[in-house]
Amino acid sequence: MSRIALVHSADEFPAEQVPAVADDLQALFQHVAGWTGKPRIPDTGKVFAVVARIPKLAHLLIGVSDYMTGTLPWTTQRNDLRQLMIQTLNYHYKCDYNFQAHITPAANNGISAAMQAAIPYWRLSNIFDDEQKLVIEYTFAAVSGDVPQELFDRVSAHFGELGATEFTIGVAWWSFWAMICNAVLPEHDFGFAGH
Repeated sequence: MSRIALVHSADEFPAEQVPAVADDLQALFQHVAGWTGKPRIPDTGKVFAVVARIPKLAHLLIGVSDYMTGTLPWTTQRNDLRQLMIQTLNYHYKCDYNFQAHITPAANNGISAAMQAAIPYWRLSNIFDDEQKLVIEYTFAAVSGDVPQELFDRVSAHFGELGATEFTIGVAWWSFWAMICNAVLPEHDFGFAGH
């Protein structure tokens, strides 16, 4: 069970607080309806139900999420590398919720379950190509707060300076969600219960 009450829909928002945030709450769930087809944050998006307790912030974050997943070149043009980066940082942060949430999307984008399981052993494994190893190495370095110049230079040489910047922003963005999940502990089995 989550450590806080989640807000999946406007009617789950604390009634006594609605008058102060009514416009922001309405804007948030109108956006969600355009995103999901109904004004409810799905169970697979419980991390958004965490930040929905602050409707204006949630609405802004969903807008950034739309940009990160639909527009930013490094995170949209190579979904395989984006999913590998996400699963690497989820492994680093021990974020089981987000790792489970991305198992299927990663597999659907060319990062097999075997590859996801091999992330901790990336240096020794022959399952990853050189580009994938570079993504894993840089993600681990960025989340540790220690990116050597030589590594940044390799990432810039491979993806371009703008690509290296976008890659870094992607690491920061998905790390943000992993940290929230780890603190609040939302729960959902993503269809893996009993396996």
